[in-house]
Amino acid sequence: MRVNSKRKKFFDIGHGPKIGNGRDQRMKQGNPADIVYDYIKNQIVTKAIYPGTRIVEEDLVRETGVSRTPVRSALMRLAYDGLIQQQPNRGAVVAKPSATDLRQVYEARAVLEVGAFRAAVHRRSDESVLQMEQNLQKQQDLTNLFNMTEYVQLNREFHWIITMEAQNAYYEKYLNELQNKVATYLLFWDSSTTNSLSLDLHLRIFEAFRDRDEQKGVLALMEDLQLAEECVRESQQL
Repeated sequence: MRVNSKRKKFFDIGHGPKIGNGRDQRMKQGNPADIVYDYIKNQIVTKAIYPGTRIVEEDLVRETGVSRTPVRSALMRLAYDGLIQQQPNRGAVVAKPSATDLRQVYEARAVLEVGAFRAAVHRRSDESVLQMEQNLQKQQDLTNLFNMTEYVQLNREFHWIITMEAQNAYYEKYLNELQNKVATYLLFWDSSTTNSLSLDLHLRIFEAFRDRDEQKGVLALMEDLQLAEECVRESQQL
């Protein structure tokens, strides 16, 4: 089914490795630090652990079957990505953002993502348009039975198409970090029960992306980011 420009329904977010038990992780092949990184990140994304939860190195060694050195390397990466924080006398904990942090993240995201869109709209491939259209169809389907975890997945995938089509490694690097933070905000602090408003904006972004209409896309993108920030603020009364 093709998405047209009529009002559709919305929300969902990204794909990532699923969390298994400790044995599953030990069987997984790959860089030990990457194993630990994916393990913790996906526990956060799937709400197996919550903001403020202490992350104990000994537990990670036991659950993933890797040594302390890659565990510490993974924790450093997670801190850099903004998913955990290092606190005095507590060590690593799942990040819990403040109102100031929320404002700064969305300010930075707006600057970077608008820049990425301006570049992407003139470089985008036909394949990326099809990917975005397929993503929107999934967002529309989600309105029938809204699920925030799925919304976060689809939302990230939608915006990441724009980032990748900008063909700029620095947009990718810094927007990836900001998207990690945004995913955490949405999962833990956004109490929305529908994605209808966001879907309308995503449709406008898609149409501008497809038609290479830079001005229309930037306006819709700014509205979309403002809506996302307001939803979190209202849910948490920040």
